Amino acid sequence: MRTSRASSQRFLYLGCAAALVCSWRSELNSQQLKLRPYASLSLPTRVSLENGLLHVRQKIGMTVGARLIMTFNERFDVVTGIAYMPGVVTFHGAGRKIDVATGSHVLSGSTGARYWLLPPTRTLSWEVHTALGLVFGGQPAYEDLFESSTVSGILGTAVRYQIGQIVSLHLRVQERLYRVRFGQQQPVSSRPPLQISFGLGLPFLESALKRSARPFAEGPETLR
Repeated sequence: MRTSRASSQRFLYLGCAAALVCSWRSELNSQQLKLRPYASLSLPTRVSLENGLLHVRQKIGMTVGARLIMTFNERFDVVTGIAYMPGVVTFHGAGRKIDVATGSHVLSGSTGARYWLLPPTRTLSWEVHTALGLVFGGQPAYEDLFESSTVSGILGTAVRYQIGQIVSLHLRVQERLYRVRFGQQQPVSSRPPLQISFGLGLPFLESALKRSARPFAEGPETLR
């Protein structure tokens, strides 16, 4: 009696394991691949108060690249991308003084995974993501692209709230887990490892630009 009961339990466990494996394989077989080239204009603005003076830093940069998006289901996808930024122009205003500086060109590659805790089709959506990236760049601008490199990893989450068809609110929290630098480097960025950002989105514009699958690691500057 005990032997038959033990054997039946073994068959039950094997059946459950086979069902899990088959369901996982079916999800893998139903994955979708999309290759999307893109070009984007970056206009990050930073405002700070230092020594009683208001400092405004405006960067202008152009990024071109391509992304390979592997979608397993409506909640989970993996994105691998490569991007090139020819250079960055920075305007720095402090009081009545304005400085103009140029940055080096940057080549980056990254891969990451994203899982939606609340699907993006809902009014309130919530995702968590992680990514690993490699960035090449050197000084002066347009020279010595492979003079230095940076390897970094990030972990983050983002929440989006859709207000009708007019506007959407975005809250993003991202933590840099590690950063390793090689070669001759520029001065280390003063940005803290933890980044919190808030923004507004226009759904009709995002749909026109097909940015619904925009990855979590948005470009070279995100991984530096």
